[in-house]
Amino acid sequence: MNDMERDDDQDISSLVRRHATRHAAGDDLRAAVRTQITLADAGRAQRTGSRRTLLEAVRRTWQSRGWRGPAAGFALGVVLTVAIFPGLERIEFTHALDRELVADHVRALREGPLTEVASSDRHTVKPWFQGRLDYAPPVFDLAADGFPLLGGRVERVRGTATAALAFVRNRHVIDLFVWPAGDRAELQVETHRGFNVVRWSDGAMQYRAVSDLGRQELERFARAYQEQSRRQ
Repeated sequence: MNDMERDDDQDISSLVRRHATRHAAGDDLRAAVRTQITLADAGRAQRTGSRRTLLEAVRRTWQSRGWRGPAAGFALGVVLTVAIFPGLERIEFTHALDRELVADHVRALREGPLTEVASSDRHTVKPWFQGRLDYAPPVFDLAADGFPLLGGRVERVRGTATAALAFVRNRHVIDLFVWPAGDRAELQVETHRGFNVVRWSDGAMQYRAVSDLGRQELERFARAYQEQSRRQ
């Protein structure tokens, strides 16, 4: 924000304080605001991987802010529902992670590097990750399917070193983010800021493919990658 914009904001804030009609927020509004604040705190705790830590974050938030009454009780119920039913929790944080990966993809396209090891040879790219990651991502060249491998790089995803593999399809770059995961999940597709995100997991690795490529084409890429994984 530049100085002019900051001055404009201050002028507007001053006018609102002097002339705007004041209304007390109702319980529903207060509950919604409190829920969002607590979910944000809980989200940070959730990323540590402990539900106990999540519930402790909720408790600390309520105590530190002195929230009481019906609105606080309603908001607490929403947050505890998220804590008790992890499926709801995963939905919220999965969408947030997708948006972060889209931002990483855009940054790599604009500023680089798109690849730190540039090669279409999987036997060059895969060993490059040794010593840079604490896991070995599966790497395949899908040129036969129309998605040649460009290379790979290491991205920091929520502070963790993560494999990012770059592919291309008709001048559309695909970033495939790969990290360990213990569960299985079928293909799912989301769209964020005009970019498609296809995600799946195979019981060993979690995958996120991000591109401005069309939805069907990106799904085809994901299925081709799945097929190569099954053949190994």
